[in-house]
Amino acid sequence: MYDEQMVRVLVTAPLGVGGVTSMMINIQSHLDRNKINFDYLVTHDRKEPQEDTVLAMGSKKIVASVDKISIRFLRTLLRPFVISKVCKDNNVKILHCNADCAIDVLNILGARLGGVKYVTIHSHNAGAKNQGFGIKMADSLLKPLIPLCCDNYYGCSDLAARALLPKSLIKKKKYSVLPNGIDLEKFDYNEQTRQEMRNKLNLEEKYVIGHAGRFAAVKNHIVLLDIFNEIHKKNKNTVLLLLGIGELMDSIKKKAKNLGIADSVIFYGATNEMYKMWQAIDVFIMPSLYEGLPVTGIEAQASGLPCIFSDTITKEVGLTDKTEFLSLDESPKTWAEHALMYMSGERKSEVDKLRKAGYDIQQTADTLSKLYLEVYEKKIRK
Repeated sequence: MYDEQMVRVLVTAPLGVGGVTSMMINIQSHLDRNKINFDYLVTHDRKEPQEDTVLAMGSKKIVASVDKISIRFLRTLLRPFVISKVCKDNNVKILHCNADCAIDVLNILGARLGGVKYVTIHSHNAGAKNQGFGIKMADSLLKPLIPLCCDNYYGCSDLAARALLPKSLIKKKKYSVLPNGIDLEKFDYNEQTRQEMRNKLNLEEKYVIGHAGRFAAVKNHIVLLDIFNEIHKKNKNTVLLLLGIGELMDSIKKKAKNLGIADSVIFYGATNEMYKMWQAIDVFIMPSLYEGLPVTGIEAQASGLPCIFSDTITKEVGLTDKTEFLSLDESPKTWAEHALMYMSGERKSEVDKLRKAGYDIQQTADTLSKLYLEVYEKKIRK
């Protein structure tokens, strides 16, 4: 049972090192946790990299696992019933659902059956256009259910909101954009930290291309390696630093070996110190197939990095004059040429620009805190 003296919000987020999870934990760290706190709904029963972090902040980890079922379609159908049970067992009343696509509505329906009284759906993706036929079909069928089972609608960008929500909500402007805020001071450019990290990673005198993201198809690591291969052909004093974990890591390692660049690619894995890692990098490249508004893109810009995004990512992420967008139809060679253009660029703080644009984590935390404290008083407590 929950502490009745505190407003508890159940957040759907894996406790790995992804951007959405990092954002929710950052928000949580800026809440008055004597009044309001987050708990985390995860779908895998395993130890996760950021589990201890949230437990130390007073969170509960609530597991709704169907991993024992081998057929993916059956897992999707049965998970809502597991979610219903854990919500009922834990007396969950408020749910903040970080959604990738409309299939997440099934999990929301499960939560409703389990006694949840208020639901925010928060879109973080730019749509299902690059997904398979089944995902697209389910997306179109389930979108109309969103207004029936949700109370509040956020997008991390306008594009993300429009991609997930039905036209009825878009036309009536029933949604809000909640920026993916970060701790700007923590990520601000720091020359001393840069030197320390580059020494630690043996990157002195190297030109470092960086990427942070889980090893999944959407992040397009295959093309990223092709781009770096072209970079490395032009300048042997270059290194690709990959941060993250995921199911495709082994296949990407194999491709790096086949390209003959394995010795110049660092598979760093997961880290809770991304604010330090950004300092060691020289240019950030993100050739994703699609994104909502990537938190990593905000973090990279806050640290003063030039950023090259695929043009499938919303232009809303471009907040400084050192961001550009390239088509995935452009050759890896063209991407490489753009990346090498920043070799002689000056690094400086960009924090003021991001704060004016609304990306200060405290602003985001205050918005959610005000919302859920009011919801509790008006809809839950009475």
